[in-house]
Amino acid sequence: MNSQVDVKRMREERAPAEREPLPFPNRRASAEVAAEPEAPKAPSWLARLLRRPLFIAVVVVPNILALVYFGLIATPVYTSTATLIVLNPKQNGPSLSSLLSGASGDSSEQGGYILREYFRSWDAFRRVEKSMKLADNFSLADPVSRFGGVATMFRTSDLALWRYFQKQVDVDIEQKSGIVTVNVNAYDPGYANGLARQLLAQAISHMDAMNAQQQGDVVRSAAQRKQAIEAALQRDLAALAQFRNQTGTYDPKQLYQSNLELMNSLALKAAELKSQRDAIARATPNNPQADNLDTATQSVRGDLASTARSFPEMARSSSRYEKLLVSRDTNITLLGQANQALQQAQASAEQNRYYLNVISNPSEPRTPEKPYRLAWIAGTLLASLLLWALLR
Repeated sequence: MNSQVDVKRMREERAPAEREPLPFPNRRASAEVAAEPEAPKAPSWLARLLRRPLFIAVVVVPNILALVYFGLIATPVYTSTATLIVLNPKQNGPSLSSLLSGASGDSSEQGGYILREYFRSWDAFRRVEKSMKLADNFSLADPVSRFGGVATMFRTSDLALWRYFQKQVDVDIEQKSGIVTVNVNAYDPGYANGLARQLLAQAISHMDAMNAQQQGDVVRSAAQRKQAIEAALQRDLAALAQFRNQTGTYDPKQLYQSNLELMNSLALKAAELKSQRDAIARATPNNPQADNLDTATQSVRGDLASTARSFPEMARSSSRYEKLLVSRDTNITLLGQANQALQQAQASAEQNRYYLNVISNPSEPRTPEKPYRLAWIAGTLLASLLLWALLR
């Protein structure tokens, strides 16, 4: 019995161990898992920005346009630079206000503003328009910046060309030193240099003409006043000569004085004769000498009366003569003052002249200065980002 139990136990021990069933997947569970979609990946921040129309309109489009225009299309701009100074000998000292403000205070700054206004004037534009063919040369740039393009709103009139010319000529004035810097922009270095030289030559010519006009106005006024006084003096001298011819006297005052002395002497003579006649008549009443003295006394009294009657006419003549004499003397004095004023006007006109001194002649660069491509591209990027940050 025990042996049978042992044999059975040995068989059980020798029998292979029961294998566990293979872990086949559950088809239903697998189907359920396969039916569920996978979770999509999160898009990047750039992709999210590019999906926004506002970002595209405010940032992407302007920067692409800036890259295309300034990188490929924009025409190089050449700048010819000249420096000069305008001086005035009379106004050469600084004032208190200019010293406090830090400016030069002399006439160089004022002359610089005069020069700048001339360069911007219609007169300067008309003088170089045909000789330098401004319209043809300013039309050589790209469609955006050229004359007749976007820069002038596609206008090609003379007024549009003048405004375009003003933008191509820049005048900078140094406040402290008064030095004027003239920058002329063009699309060809030789043309920029030629335009700057012609503008500079015309500025010198215009400054000389302005000096001549100012000198002519000041001196002409003083000369005309001198001529008028000389003409008045000639009329006074002619009137004096006519008066002397009509009256037959050179100086009525002297005639009046002599007649007055004659009247005094005649009065004394008449009194003396009368006293002698009275003395003889008392001594010898029938003396014929008394009659002679009587006759002499009557004659003296007649001369005295005749001389006295001439005094009113002499007074009127003397009054007219005095007026002519005063007018002559006054015009002589005024003529002396006019001569002095004319000399002062000539000296003042010479001192008020503006002198244009060229420090450096116009340059002819071989390297374009504008447009500032990187600066414009970076500025467009920064401005678009700031605008988008405000609008989002």
